[in-house]
Amino acid sequence: MTYEEAIEAEVSREEARAEIAHHDTDGGFEQFLLDVGDRPSYSGAEVLGWLGY
Repeated sequence: MTYEEAIEAEVSREEARAEIAHHDTDGGFEQFLLDVGDRPSYSGAEVLGWLGY
């Protein structure tokens, strides 16, 4: 998947959790939920943006 495709992708809550865990960020998925909100799915742009890409 290219970066462009990743930005446009819709990912499930579990997919977002796995990607964030893979990056070993401060606060992890719990911080993501506080910052972005607890929803069943997220845009790739939200996840990648939160990760700093």
